[in-house]
Amino acid sequence: MAEKTAVIIDDEPDITTYFSTLLADNGWSVRTANDPNAGIALVQEEPPTVVMLDVMMPERGGLSTLIALRKDERTAEVPVVLVTGIQETLKADFGDFLDRFKKYHPNAYVQKPIDEAVLLKTLEEVTAE
Repeated sequence: MAEKTAVIIDDEPDITTYFSTLLADNGWSVRTANDPNAGIALVQEEPPTVVMLDVMMPERGGLSTLIALRKDERTAEVPVVLVTGIQETLKADFGDFLDRFKKYHPNAYVQKPIDEAVLLKTLEEVTAE
């Protein structure tokens, strides 16, 4: 079985550390970026098995980063899981909102606060061969 690799892009260092530890403890090799542009560069340099991408980041948000990854032929097929802190008022409509992105749609999304089991199951599902 090939090594599972992830790039985690989140502007909060505590969050990237948390996700990195969680994934590493579950057999993943992880690289992190606290800046969306640095994250895009990591994915372009060596495409991972999956990208975990925060939605709400200053300057360049997660959706803009997702579009940049999808438009680049080197990264277009890399599965992307959006991580969002959008709470109850938007939760029911978030999937519908994402549907508007058509070909730039993420492979999945998970809500903060993160349920570790749900996150790990989601990553397994989007990376199943």
